Amino acid sequence: MTLNDAHPIGDHAVDRSPPLAARLWSYQQQRFPLQSHGLLIVLFAVACLCFGAASRAVPSSPSLPAAIVVILCVLIAFFQLRVADEHRDAQEDAYARPHLPVPSGLVSLGELRLAAVIGAAVQVAATATFHPPLVALLFPLWGFIGLVAIDFGAKTTLERRPALSLALHLGFMPLVALFAVATDQLPETGAFSPGLAAFLILSATAAATLELARKCLAAEDERGEITSYSLVWGAASAGLVTAAAIVCTLVLGFLAYLGTRTAGAFFIPVIIIGAAAFLAAIVYAQSPERRWSATLRGATNVFVAAIYTGVGLVPFLMHLAGR
Repeated sequence: MTLNDAHPIGDHAVDRSPPLAARLWSYQQQRFPLQSHGLLIVLFAVACLCFGAASRAVPSSPSLPAAIVVILCVLIAFFQLRVADEHRDAQEDAYARPHLPVPSGLVSLGELRLAAVIGAAVQVAATATFHPPLVALLFPLWGFIGLVAIDFGAKTTLERRPALSLALHLGFMPLVALFAVATDQLPETGAFSPGLAAFLILSATAAATLELARKCLAAEDERGEITSYSLVWGAASAGLVTAAAIVCTLVLGFLAYLGTRTAGAFFIPVIIIGAAAFLAAIVYAQSPERRWSATLRGATNVFVAAIYTGVGLVPFLMHLAGR
């Protein structure tokens, strides 16, 4: 029996009795839960927009139309990335995780592609209506998502080199951040602020921090079908690499924060939260138990949320208040 015989994937295994919209809604609840992921994505989108407004030569407020375009387009981009992941992992999911929506037949890859293309049309329409030149920034984002779908054409190599795989996949967040910041700055000033580079690199290191912490597992939680960094590198090394990523993210966050010309004292809470996340990574490295693995994931989630709040929302509010 072949892999595809064991668990058919794609269009052939789909139960089309419920309407497509209902099945896509069920898919969303399982694989792209807006009630949890959506809030974090909106926070990221708004933080990018506010960073753009706060780091202009003359700080100002982002417009409501800009906020609508950014939130809508960023949410769709994350959904499109989820669809790309479904294509990349289709064979493995069919074999090892047949309960998931695609291999179980809830939706097909073709239907997900259709939804992603419709999302792209919505992105173009919203962006072109607001500021047509911004449409050009959607193309590199879509191109990157397409590369994710085929695992950069090097699936076997990347499976053997998880660090390289992680590094390649980090391009998504800076591309999304670039689009979001540009939506505020280009229509208003026609140029980017000097602090943009630090903010874009911050977007990559913050994503790396979350991904590393997510795959720092306790020994009893390791599963052979999922490659974790703790399994490949050893828990101690994985914890130390996560700690290093936290430090890098904190440093880049402070550099981006300086680009907003806001008083340094307002960044102190972020430093404290970052120190707590760093400590959680060190404790996990020394004692990779389930409780410390969970603590590390929770601490890094709070840290990344705090750093985007500190770099984007806080400077914007301070400038708004005239401080």
